[in-house]
Amino acid sequence: MAEVSIDDVAARAGVHRSTVSRAFSRPEAVNAATRKHVLEVAESLGYRVNPLAQALRRRASKLVPLIVPDITNPFYGELARTMAAAAADRGYQLVLCVTGGEVAQTNAYLTSLQEMYAPFGIVAPSTTVDLDELQNVALGSKVVVVDRVKQAQVPTVTVDSAEGIALAVDHLRGLGHRRIAYVSGISGAYTSRDRLAAYEGLAAELDMPAMILDGGTGPDVGERAAERLVHMTREERPTAVIAANDMVAFALISALGVRGVSVPDEVSVMGFDGLEFGARFNPRLTTVRQPIADMGVIAIDLAEKLLKDGETGHVVLAPDLLIRESTAEVP
Repeated sequence: MAEVSIDDVAARAGVHRSTVSRAFSRPEAVNAATRKHVLEVAESLGYRVNPLAQALRRRASKLVPLIVPDITNPFYGELARTMAAAAADRGYQLVLCVTGGEVAQTNAYLTSLQEMYAPFGIVAPSTTVDLDELQNVALGSKVVVVDRVKQAQVPTVTVDSAEGIALAVDHLRGLGHRRIAYVSGISGAYTSRDRLAAYEGLAAELDMPAMILDGGTGPDVGERAAERLVHMTREERPTAVIAANDMVAFALISALGVRGVSVPDEVSVMGFDGLEFGARFNPRLTTVRQPIADMGVIAIDLAEKLLKDGETGHVVLAPDLLIRESTAEVP
């Protein structure tokens, strides 16, 4: 069956094609009875508006790219889900773009969406994205960055990593832990570096030995940290571990279990992110929670302010603590 066009609807309804166009795009400009008639005819013919064609005609669209390095980390999945809802509330349509951490792919997405007249873009960058380089891409001047340290030229929304690590250390010390180790992140090295620096600073301030079980990246970071821990003497071994993010905490707890180390009976483990899966993990994960849903809403707010008055805003959100079963008093 041939695709129904706007001209087909106009002919059947007995109106000009511009009236059909306004009935869908500017309903306030069409008589209510006429619009009702046009919509009924369009429905009977199975006509649907093509948003891309509409955007190309108007040179403006509601398509907003959310550019992430991968979707295997639930942080990005939760960010996409909550941001899609926030975007829909403002009349935008979120387009999920996965880069695999490649700078060239990030730039390619921004260029493609610029050609589709996207109003702005949201980037949750990988470790390799140079934010200054975004300014060289057409849509780069209308980008907001999520979960990244402050940059002067780019609006950003992130969480206060130092405050989050302080919450984790305070919680563990309140349980009697004094040998508290740290494991770095799988991805997002910028936030991981912030959190590592915060841990090292607190260790020095509290005269607490700084124990970095693993400061690298990669999917096997939890395995490496567990292997190092089990080979420590009982006197050297930490009684608690802070992971740079929840995914590392999950991997570490699993790897310790395989090696016969019980969490939290022998060692407490904390995460950082507040992913929903943490409430279903065994043991349920104690973690520092980022307000992921707020990040999506605020990112769109910052983008609209950028478009309206050129304001480059930076928002740092406060984390909070979720206390569950993966932490306990010192054995």
